[in-house]
This record gives sequence, structure tokens and C-alpha cells, in this order.
Amino acid sequence: MKDAAFFETPILFMEPVSGGSRISPEHKNRVFNSHRVPIWNTRRPSGLSKYTDTEVQRLREYVINRGGFLYIATHGTTDNAMKGTRRVLRDLLPEHPLGLVPNDHPIYNTYYSLNGPLRFPLRHVVYSGITIPLHFGPYSELQGITIDGRLAVLVDTEQMMHVIDGKVQKPFYGHLYSQNQVLEEFAPHAARHMINIVIYAITHGNISDYSNYVPETVLKDSADKGLRKKAPTVTQKL
Repeated sequence: MKDAAFFETPILFMEPVSGGSRISPEHKNRVFNSHRVPIWNTRRPSGLSKYTDTEVQRLREYVINRGGFLYIATHGTTDNAMKGTRRVLRDLLPEHPLGLVPNDHPIYNTYYSLNGPLRFPLRHVVYSGITIPLHFGPYSELQGITIDGRLAVLVDTEQMMHVIDGKVQKPFYGHLYSQNQVLEEFAPHAARHMINIVIYAITHGNISDYSNYVPETVLKDSADKGLRKKAPTVTQKL
């Protein structure tokens, strides 16, 4: 957050979240390859349990006044899974309540046409007869904070970013190695979800407002016809 270009980025990925729930060391050793950093066992690089006053001030400036977008991933919707996120958002934006993002929100149709959030494909794994949860709580709407009519904070309780991480990191090993294939096969769908989020972030707010931007690579009909005069529909983009 000390980077000179901090206020110029249209989207900020706030993961890990301080104080969030973490898989126990016992389960971590059973499930994850100890030679890699487990994708569900991360924390702030500084090791602090909360943001400093300076960090809070800069983040508030970024979200409220500059029109930035925060993306936060959690491990589900239970109180334990959400406690770190709620704590952080109470520190950052106490005057703005966290609510549900309806499935027909524009963020699900900025490029790819989705009918709401995707469902995290691995809710648990079974190791030596023991069920180890990877995701906590039922599938439901994502959560977020709306400021001045725009979605400014998205809490991805279905952790699509972790699906993409998993495709690259292949966190499971031993008897559970085949579970990596589940993440790999689901990753393209998660990427569509994340592309929608990024496009929403750059077309809303004040940092990178491309609401009238028409990319040549998408809108060009042909070399002869040139560029279209308006943005295409979602089906035309696909």
C-alpha cells in the first residue's frame, strides 16, 4: 500500500485477510504438499492481526474517494469463515454495511453471461476415513458493499480465485492428488467469473472509467467494415 501507483489501480485483491479462519496444522499436513504454500492457509505478509491506522486511511481513500474496488476471498459463509473479513471491513468501512449481492447484479454479465456466482467445486475431501472441510457453509449469493450506487467491495465466498490458484499450485498430494484435476477442470469457469469482476472494476468508479470504451479486438466486424459504433451484447462478445 506504500506503492506510488496504489491509487491508480482499479482493483485491489485483498487476500489473505487478517484474522481469517485457517485450516489446522494437522489437517494441512495430511492434505497439502508441505513443499508448497497451501492456498487455503495464507495470512498477511506482515503477520499483523489488523491494519495500521495509515493503512486504514489509505484504503478508505482508495475505496470511498478514488472509486477503487476491493476483492476479498473467503472460505465460505459461516461465522468462522467470515470473521476475518467482517473484522477488516468494520475497521475500514464501519459506516457501510455488508450485504448480499443479488444474482442478477451487473457484475455477472459484464462480459460472460452468468446467472450468479459459481459454486466452489471442492467442499471437502476424505483422508483415511476422516472428512476434512475445505469450504464452510452452504452455497449462496456473494456478499459486498455498495457505495454511491456501485459495488465497491466484493466478498467472494465461493473463492473462485483459489480455484485458479489451485490449477497452478496443485496443492493436493498423495492419495488426494486426483483432487487437483477437479480444480484444473473447473479453472476456465472460474476465470470467466474473475474476468467479469475485473471488467466491472475498470468500468465503474473513478480510477479507470472505461464505461464507453470499445476494444478493437472485440468490436471490429472486419477489415473492411471497421469499428462498430456501439458496444456489442454479451452473446455477440461470446
